[in-house]
Amino acid sequence: MLIITVLFSFNFGSFTNAKVEKKKYSNWQEVAKDMHAKFTEAKQFADKKEFKQAYQAMNSAYFDYYEVQGFEKNVMVAISNNRVTEIESAFRDIKHAFLGNTSKTVDDLKKAIDELDMKVYKDALVLDKVISKSAPDTEGKVVFGNAEIKKGDEQGKNIQDFLTSFGLMLREGLEAILVCVAIIAYLIKTGNKNLCKSVYLGMGAAVLCSFALAVVIDYLLGGIAQELLEGYTMFLAVIVLFYVSNWILSKSEEHAWESYIQSKVQKSIDNKNKWTLVFAAFLAVLREGAELILFYKAAFTGGTKLIYPVGGFIVASIVLVAIFLIFRFTSVKLPLKPFFLFTSILLYLMCISFMGKGVVELTEAGIISGATVIPAMNGWSIPILNVYDRAETLIPQLMLVVITVWILLGHYFNLKKIKKNNSKTN
Repeated sequence: MLIITVLFSFNFGSFTNAKVEKKKYSNWQEVAKDMHAKFTEAKQFADKKEFKQAYQAMNSAYFDYYEVQGFEKNVMVAISNNRVTEIESAFRDIKHAFLGNTSKTVDDLKKAIDELDMKVYKDALVLDKVISKSAPDTEGKVVFGNAEIKKGDEQGKNIQDFLTSFGLMLREGLEAILVCVAIIAYLIKTGNKNLCKSVYLGMGAAVLCSFALAVVIDYLLGGIAQELLEGYTMFLAVIVLFYVSNWILSKSEEHAWESYIQSKVQKSIDNKNKWTLVFAAFLAVLREGAELILFYKAAFTGGTKLIYPVGGFIVASIVLVAIFLIFRFTSVKLPLKPFFLFTSILLYLMCISFMGKGVVELTEAGIISGATVIPAMNGWSIPILNVYDRAETLIPQLMLVVITVWILLGHYFNLKKIKKNNSKTN
């Protein structure tokens, strides 16, 4: 269903452009130049001590260009996730200084903006295949001289568009695939195959809602709404998935793994839990689907040859289908106890990932203030689980880990108690 959602996104602009006409870009240097204009505005407002307007100019540079135009996602795949973190941290520090959350002089702020401007333009040159990603950031200084747009390696750019499309589809799609296939495999494993239809319907409903959300975000609410949507749906997904994973694990204790456990588990799936599973699949597809639609619409317009991003999308879709089939047919062959444990741990890990991502998105939207770096971590991170060296993300994730360990230990000791009582009875 996620694949169907994105497939239509390549033509998404054709039926929505009637509402609001937006600027199209032929290359990333043009996007960086428009961001440069916003950075210049911010510095001018800072000189006048008009810090609220300076903050708004920086917000526009981020949300209207770096986020909405797909700059962030392309840098994430074509350069590195760490580079995106570095750029977003610079945006965040400058914006918080303009809000008065940190004390910096106007000269320091202007210097920070110039450094950010230089890095953004350097990344644009990398995305346009003018320079390599290993080039120094000083290559981006050309923006200050209003240099002419440089033409890059066209063949290299085409390959990069393919790889970016492939990498993003795989990265974002994998999260939805893992959640949905875990739920489907669970239903099949426990003799509830008839309920899979409801899960598929939930995924289908999410596809339709993804388009509606993408239209609302892109044309009515603006770029900041995308961050808010991602942040809040992440937290909602954490609550739902945490409940589902704990509920699945609790079923594993019934009658200490006796032969008739499957019938007992089947009886335990009442109407409430059925719709909880459907809602979990719905959320997984909804968030990823809307985000991917917005990305493909923004990132592959203008001078991009569609055959390359479409090709990356198709290849990534094939890989995701393969992952689905492998997980679907291998996991159900596991003995019941390892299956329950594996599925629950997978969903717990997704909760930790979603928690970190949700905090990051709401921080970028300005809902969560500050970003406290933990020096002892020395920049260490696990991007795939959205674990970063920031207290704001790490503290709620550690709280989830503590709660998870507590629950797992509780299940372990309860199971030992059941087995002990059964052995006494026998």
